[in-house]
Amino acid sequence: MKESALTTKRLSIVPTAKCTLNCKLCSNHMPIFKNPPSASYEDMISDIDVLFKLFDNIEWLQFVGGEVFIHKDMANVYNYCQKYKSQFSKLIIETNATVALREEEIDIFVKYGENIKIMISDYGVLSTKKEQYIETFEKNNIPYIIKKYFGDNQHFGGWIDNTALKDYGESDEEVERLVKECAQVRLENMHCFKGKLHRCCNSLFMTELGVIEPNDDDFVNLHDSTLSFEEKRRIIKTFYKHSGKSCRFCAWKNSSIAERFSAAKQIER
Repeated sequence: MKESALTTKRLSIVPTAKCTLNCKLCSNHMPIFKNPPSASYEDMISDIDVLFKLFDNIEWLQFVGGEVFIHKDMANVYNYCQKYKSQFSKLIIETNATVALREEEIDIFVKYGENIKIMISDYGVLSTKKEQYIETFEKNNIPYIIKKYFGDNQHFGGWIDNTALKDYGESDEEVERLVKECAQVRLENMHCFKGKLHRCCNSLFMTELGVIEPNDDDFVNLHDSTLSFEEKRRIIKTFYKHSGKSCRFCAWKNSSIAERFSAAKQIER
């Protein structure tokens, strides 16, 4: 019998956990890293090659941080991704608009045309380069959107506090019920960092921080030679058929009713 295709709606590659902001309620837990890790250009293209062997199609190939524009090699990474342009619909870059754009990045954005979108999280006075970004994107017809995260009527109602990093103690049945409504699950939002593909951002970052030891079927080591191509695809296809270890520690599974807070309140350094 012919094997079914492997697809996903979102696949996020993390270039770095370094960030220009120090947000108290950072859902990716960036302020907790004492020495925020980064992936090299070689790490990322090696992962990209394996990902596009495993996946037949990815709707959105995303780059998220940390702050993506901190990483000096990203123009070369975006350019490399064009090798697989027939296998993904859009290149998505998420940014807090705090780092000046490089000319080589602007050039590759123009090259992508309508197949790219820059998502600007607008934190008001903290997003110091926002106007520069808008001017550049408008001038060069680079698609972008702005998600407002200050003042009234914040995007998604504001932020959720997911910083407890504790097992919430729900029953197995309750976790499985809640996970079905989780935004990360509904969007199939996989995250990849330095050879490890996780079912979601919380699984990835909680693992990197040593908060959890993920279950074997919560992630795939892309470069594990002891796992066959077929076995890696099988594990990925089961990502959203069950809860993961991180789900027990995550407030996002209650996002429909969770209290919202004003975004990007800074921790004093």
